[in-house]
Amino acid sequence: MKSLESLIQESESLIQWLDQQIDGVSMPENPRNRLAGGCLYVAMEHQKAIILLVANRLCGSAFALTRLLFEAYVRGIWLHRCADDNELKKYTTDDVPKFYRLLESVETLEGHQDKVLSTLKNRVWSALNGYAHTGMHQIARQQTEATIEPNYEYDEIAEVINFANGMGFLAAIATCELGNNVELLNDIYKKMKAHWDADSGQENGSKHQDF
Repeated sequence: MKSLESLIQESESLIQWLDQQIDGVSMPENPRNRLAGGCLYVAMEHQKAIILLVANRLCGSAFALTRLLFEAYVRGIWLHRCADDNELKKYTTDDVPKFYRLLESVETLEGHQDKVLSTLKNRVWSALNGYAHTGMHQIARQQTEATIEPNYEYDEIAEVINFANGMGFLAAIATCELGNNVELLNDIYKKMKAHWDADSGQENGSKHQDF
């Protein structure tokens, strides 16, 4: 099992690599790409923030960002590939469909019809909400038997790190799609596959699953 420090170092290297790939990606200048690109950029920023916060042992704030990261990615895909012109205009006034509606639309698209995103949402949504809104998922991990202080298990932190990195990969790939940069998209996809293949043998036997 990798140490937490190793997971953080690997994540920092991954973020640097993704930044180098995405920096300077060109795309057609239009409102759709502006809105979608902004969402995807925020998603990648949340990935960075989660790793930075974990590295500084601020896990409560790191865990709270997981929902925002997930939502930013889905919104970016929806704006790029699903929203009609009227919905784009409404988005600029914060008139946005419910998140489950966005997800339903996204999963009609080629590449998303396997419903991985909704499966993930169904598995972790309660936890994401609990961490973001200071529910019991969050409060329970600020307690020990004798004190109020952070009390997160290794496997919980590792799961959030992996979640953040996975969403970071997907947001970077979606950014390539904005500019129709197929070559770079394939390079990032290969890197993502190699990253997960390397970690596939790692143990994940925590008594706390799904964050």
